[in-house]
Amino acid sequence: MILIILFVTVLIIISYPIVGYKIYKAFRKNDKLKLYKLTTFLIILILVPGFFWKILPGSDFFWGPVEKVQERNYNEELTGFKFNDGEKIYEYETERAFNGDGYSIWVYKIDNSTANYFKKPNREFFIKYPKTELRNHWKSELWKKTPFDKKEQKFLDFAHTELDKLDFELEDLLSEEGNYYSYEYLTHDFNNGTIFIGNIDFYIICPERKIIVKINHNT
Repeated sequence: MILIILFVTVLIIISYPIVGYKIYKAFRKNDKLKLYKLTTFLIILILVPGFFWKILPGSDFFWGPVEKVQERNYNEELTGFKFNDGEKIYEYETERAFNGDGYSIWVYKIDNSTANYFKKPNREFFIKYPKTELRNHWKSELWKKTPFDKKEQKFLDFAHTELDKLDFELEDLLSEEGNYYSYEYLTHDFNNGTIFIGNIDFYIICPERKIIVKINHNT
């Protein structure tokens, strides 16, 4: 999918000077019909990608509500409970390679009703989730109560980063009673039998602190 988007983007960028040159030729020949058609096509080439890439002024008025619905649905796939992330209180993202390799971590506030739900979530939370459509080909580790099981340390190590602008670290959240953690991951298996974690989505929910942590690390 990423390669398709990259290909379409390059194709559109290349088309700008080509269409511009054809407009210039039509103008020189005073071919008004062709000039009109090419100008209309160029405007579409500018407006449509600008709308979908959210760089066109006003496009956020459409995409904002759409993204909120997507976020709510994703959180339901993640936990079985529909909610929107609140204020973003921490973010760190590296540059992404063309194939999506890179690291991201986000820490969001959750509202009171969401926090209260996770103080005593229903039984399905622990036996069915996460089951995100986006990662349906990855392995999934169901939600567990903290403290963190040290047998899973290699997964935390792969997902870990320092929270240098906050007054807590991931280890603090995972050692506190009353929190929850889960992760989805993909391994790289080599011919010699060696297995490495290649990709991971790691999540932590803290009802008392009213935060949710979302981490993605792809290699």
